[in-house]
Amino acid sequence: MTYRERREARAARRRQWADSRAGKATSALETSQAALAGIEFGQPILVGHHSQRRHQRAIERSDDAARRFIEHADMQKHHEQAASTIEAQLEHSIYSDDPDAVERLEERIAELGAKRDTIKAQNAEYRKAHPELRAMTPYERDHAMPHRGYELTNLSGNINRQRKRLEQLRKEG
Repeated sequence: MTYRERREARAARRRQWADSRAGKATSALETSQAALAGIEFGQPILVGHHSQRRHQRAIERSDDAARRFIEHADMQKHHEQAASTIEAQLEHSIYSDDPDAVERLEERIAELGAKRDTIKAQNAEYRKAHPELRAMTPYERDHAMPHRGYELTNLSGNINRQRKRLEQLRKEG
């Protein structure tokens, strides 16, 4: 079983857990409503009356069920978010044991290289159109540019990292 398949199975399990919690939440909400079904809305507890204890217990049962409903609903939301996160990661991740990992890495490197070239061209065009940049300090100039210096540095670092990974995959495969 590949890493991608394990991640897909984990997302599916999270979805099942979320569905299970949704059912439990619905059941707890129904229980909460049923516990107060025999009591008029707004009916005060008749202190000293023979129904006092039964009324108090009904309210306690309803509160307990409402708390369970909230707990199950929160866990349902948690599992759904976790499954969504895993699925989002699966969409753009390239795992080493994927059969098309080499091709996808080559595509990603090409995309990043094209993005870097576009940024360089935009900055060069901006420098040509704005001669006042020469009078600025490097810090001011960097802030005035359409793309800051760190963007190119980060892109170059990511390209180099992806190239090393591609080289490693080609050695292994």
